[in-house]
Amino acid sequence: MKNRASDSELLNKGKRVYGKYREKRDEVFKRAERPREDDRDESKKKIFAKGCGFYKLFWVFVLGSFYGDIVETLWCRATAGEWMSRSSLVFGQFSIVWGLGCFLLTLFLHRLIGKDDRYIFLSGTVLGGAFEYLCSVFTEKMFGCVFWDYSHVPFNLNGRINLLFCFFWGIMALVWLKLIYPWMSHGIEKLPCTFGKLLTFILIIFFAFDICVSAAALYRMKTRAEDIPASNWAERYADEHFSDEWLRERYRNLKTVEHAESALDINIGAPVPLREDVK
Repeated sequence: MKNRASDSELLNKGKRVYGKYREKRDEVFKRAERPREDDRDESKKKIFAKGCGFYKLFWVFVLGSFYGDIVETLWCRATAGEWMSRSSLVFGQFSIVWGLGCFLLTLFLHRLIGKDDRYIFLSGTVLGGAFEYLCSVFTEKMFGCVFWDYSHVPFNLNGRINLLFCFFWGIMALVWLKLIYPWMSHGIEKLPCTFGKLLTFILIIFFAFDICVSAAALYRMKTRAEDIPASNWAERYADEHFSDEWLRERYRNLKTVEHAESALDINIGAPVPLREDVK
């Protein structure tokens, strides 16, 4: 009888232990399930400019244009001792060269973020040098003017680029991909989705307008140098609001080439002679 009582007691005790075990197990499973449900909720939330698509690249261009202009303005103040506009556009403080540079570095090199630094540096040096050279050729052919001239710098190529500044592009690629871009990308993705898309649409309209007006003002400056009178309201507006003096103050490093025809007929690798009155 005693053995049967002890066996029954052990059985009941085992059931109680097993019951407590099941309670603890169920509690642990419930706790484990809660974050998974939260994760599913988070995955359902739309993230603005996720990845490296159109919205992310556009905002990289906008922020790169703005911060690049600020950095270059402060650099000119520190090295030349004066405040100088470094903007590429007539409205706002935006440097298109910096913006496009950040855009291209992100578009072509973002897959190298986890690679060795030397690959990023070399890729940035080549990509940045080619980009700067093409920008110089474009402005020369399109507007008959240049915004920089490296003829006095050692190891330059037709005055459009030089080895030192190409190395700067390589350093910039490293700093951009390893430090600035991850931080900026995270900040862009924090924008509310609807608000981010609306603001993007507004900025696209603004930049399209600003770029068109800036291009028209520079082109009108070139035609004024040829003594061609204004023939429509847009050219008259440019003459009234964007005179040669205003543009030269806005673009301090601007140098005008001899005349429009020579700018259109130049060899792609040869710099255009500057006009005598602006050398």
